[in-house]
Amino acid sequence: MTIPNILVIILAIIWLCFSVVFLISAIQSFIYDRKREAREKEAQKRELEYHEARMKMLEK
Repeated sequence: MTIPNILVIILAIIWLCFSVVFLISAIQSFIYDRKREAREKEAQKRELEYHEARMKMLEK
């Protein structure tokens, strides 16, 4: 094998490693965003319930 062939193979391996890392990072970000959205919806729901209960207490 010649030096250019070896360099091309090394470059391809490095590119593959970066691609795998990027793919894993993107999947983790997607999962985290979905979980965060669910937590935010639950927090909004609790805050609305708290607000409604507080308004009822103020009316009495």
